[in-house]
Amino acid sequence: MNEYKKLFDASSVIAALKLRKPDILIDNYIQWLTVYESLNAIWKEFRLLNIMNPRMMYELIDVFLEIIKLMKILSPSPYEKEIVELAVNSDLTVYDASYIILAMKNNLLLVTEDKKLKRKATKYVHVLSITDLFK
Repeated sequence: MNEYKKLFDASSVIAALKLRKPDILIDNYIQWLTVYESLNAIWKEFRLLNIMNPRMMYELIDVFLEIIKLMKILSPSPYEKEIVELAVNSDLTVYDASYIILAMKNNLLLVTEDKKLKRKATKYVHVLSITDLFK
């Protein structure tokens, strides 16, 4: 499965960065929302969870911003109605449904650390976590 091009959600982007394995992201995909979700997750670990200091936060952001220059960024447009329909029918958030639809439409393997998303997405696309990729 590792030969497939991959769509990473924010949870997996952050996991790859924290594991110091950003190279796994290169030449793969995110959607534009993932940029903001990832930045928010880094901010949250700094501001709300006190997991990192400001220097660590900005270093992680710098690595992230360099890596996304080497990734392909997808847009959920023109699939908005399909995304909402999947969210309604699958009891998912619109955010999570957007990852599934984009993976389907672009023939990508979805990479997520979100257990609910992983469980529900397997009905539609191939799904792995970061740790699965390193097995």
